[in-house]
Amino acid sequence: METVGLLPCAGKGTRLGMPFSKEMFPDVHHESFRPIIMYTIEAMKRAGIKHIIITINPNKTDLLKYLGNGKQFGIDLTVCIHPEAKSLPESLNEAYHLIKDKKVIFAMPDTIIEPSNFLKQAIEYHNRNHNSDVTLGCFKTDNPTSVSVVDFNGDLITNVIEKPKETNLEYMWGMMVWNPIFSEILNKFCSTNKPREGAKELYLSDALFPLIEKNKVYSFTCENSYYRDLGTFKELNRWSQAN
Repeated sequence: METVGLLPCAGKGTRLGMPFSKEMFPDVHHESFRPIIMYTIEAMKRAGIKHIIITINPNKTDLLKYLGNGKQFGIDLTVCIHPEAKSLPESLNEAYHLIKDKKVIFAMPDTIIEPSNFLKQAIEYHNRNHNSDVTLGCFKTDNPTSVSVVDFNGDLITNVIEKPKETNLEYMWGMMVWNPIFSEILNKFCSTNKPREGAKELYLSDALFPLIEKNKVYSFTCENSYYRDLGTFKELNRWSQAN
């Protein structure tokens, strides 16, 4: 079964309000000032991914121009236009026709995950664990009320809580590997579900519950790993000024 990478780039970037796509923010820690999306692309390449699919807002012409067909980066790149930015699960589901019979590794295009081979290790763990239909890459967080936190028993995920008001949980999930069954669940979830009460959009974590109930969702953690979300000015400033 082919394994493909999936990158959602369909958001409007309203939190940042920059005059260019947030994925194109320059990496000030790299000699070529490459865009930050290259962190995730390079991590997928290290994981052995040769085909990466992006779902994209059609207004992000700068990103489309930069990425091209991916050949210059040593990958095959497929672009799916997501005409109206709605939610993360709907953005991912835009690629359903391409991913439905494939194993998928999903990560965000404006994040940094260390160690650099974390995605590779997560795929290897997923492939070894024949009980897992979804593997969540999990990281310790110091801000659990702003992320999707997880509870687990050993490696088995028992619950996922989206931005809890208060919690003692210490781990969040930040990337995923999934089998075709989850693509089917996600497709149905996007077509039949409405946002939970009080929410403005669908949460990807909610789509996991059918498999969590069947003990089919597992966690992968790595010693000294960390996850950095560069989706806000505060985090961009902290990262840009780090030595």
